[in-house]
Amino acid sequence: MRRAVLLMLVGSLAHAEGGWLTARGRLQPELRLEAWGGSRTAGLGLVLPDAPGAMAGWSGEALYAFFDRTAELRGARVWQFTKNRFGTASATLGGAAHLVTDRVDVGLGPHAGLNLALGGDVFTVDLGLQTGVELFFATLVTRLPQRLLLGVDLRLGSWGVGLHLRGGVDVLPGRGFVGRGEGTVSVSWFRPR
Repeated sequence: MRRAVLLMLVGSLAHAEGGWLTARGRLQPELRLEAWGGSRTAGLGLVLPDAPGAMAGWSGEALYAFFDRTAELRGARVWQFTKNRFGTASATLGGAAHLVTDRVDVGLGPHAGLNLALGGDVFTVDLGLQTGVELFFATLVTRLPQRLLLGVDLRLGSWGVGLHLRGGVDVLPGRGFVGRGEGTVSVSWFRPR
């Protein structure tokens, strides 16, 4: 019984996932600003390539997880491995900070991801895998989030829309796991540099 109560309490903490904006296989050649709303979070962020058309860049996100009552800041470095017209791959490495607002707890942790984009400049299907480690300091709980991602993006000129799904588990070493899932709809604006 204690284990079930502990899993329910830990499951209500912030979900320790990587970013939404870097969960795509293709790094766009210009600045991308994006806002999204979903079944668990709402937020905004940007992806800034090192130079126009560069194969590396930076990402930052601010979001609020309304069911978990948690504010999050995420940052990441993204590298695109290939530059192919119909298929590109990228990797991300970053970190996140979480503030649980209803019981004053702070969580920190790194995250990483591998992503694949299939499609062209207008329509893209993204597949991804994210992992990470997170520690909450007040409860001293460690979690290892494991996520699979699927997304579709449609770009028309300087605007884009997307639908993204993410699911997986938070592994709690020595305690079991908690399932997680979320879907979001996003709107992007692209600005040439």
